[in-house]
Amino acid sequence: MGRKSAVTGRNLVYTLALDPAGATGHRNLAKMLVSSLLRTRFSGDILVFHNSPAPLFMVARHGVREVKMKVPAKAGKNGDFVAYAQSCKHAVAAHIDAKKYDRVMFIDCDSVVLRNIDHLLAGDWDLAVFPEQNTDIHEYCWGGYTTRREKNHLVHEGLNSGTWAVTGARFRELLRRWRAVEAGKMTRIGLREQSAFNRVALDWDGTVEYWPHHAVALPLVAANLVCYHDYSQSAIVHAASGAPVDYKSRFLFGIFAGAFLFDTQLLLLNTLEM
Repeated sequence: MGRKSAVTGRNLVYTLALDPAGATGHRNLAKMLVSSLLRTRFSGDILVFHNSPAPLFMVARHGVREVKMKVPAKAGKNGDFVAYAQSCKHAVAAHIDAKKYDRVMFIDCDSVVLRNIDHLLAGDWDLAVFPEQNTDIHEYCWGGYTTRREKNHLVHEGLNSGTWAVTGARFRELLRRWRAVEAGKMTRIGLREQSAFNRVALDWDGTVEYWPHHAVALPLVAANLVCYHDYSQSAIVHAASGAPVDYKSRFLFGIFAGAFLFDTQLLLLNTLEM
């Protein structure tokens, strides 16, 4: 049975923002994400893991905690660093006292929240996931651990590992399972981290909630390209893609500015462009 919640308890959103030495791209993305959560009045706590030498905010925000992480030199650069950073999603479990939270939600730092997300954490479930529209779980991005039998019989959309939630009571169990699957042998070539998440979700022995397609927009993913009217109506916009960090930052800043800095008189523009 799932654990029932009407969002009366305390919830947590956490994100991870690791950058190679000298870079600040993911740090800045995380700052935008946190600011958007605060501006949309998320009722829970926010936790950011990052390796930036400076804090995200010079003035502390209520309910926001930052944890500095040390990145080993062996993390490498480019693709190796990305793989290392992704693996840290479940390596941070020791820093989260999940049992004091009703629900724990992870949001990738390359995301902006446009609407309050408290409703996504309500309901009778143990695990909540986001299925990517018009996808097949057996494809490269999601199917690295599906079996030959599932390939022939299982019809299922791929699940995005950049936005999910789990009960606090089962948070460590989820991450432990995820880590164990990711360390195992893949059945076919694929994205290891996200494929492992899909395997865990398929095998989950509890109630799984599938968030509706309109809850999270993935406007940079080829199969989900949508117009501004569509993705601007979502609760979360996630710039998931293989695009460079600066490209994602430019795109998400446009969305952030349109949602939170816009007024019909264009006051900000007219102040900057005197």
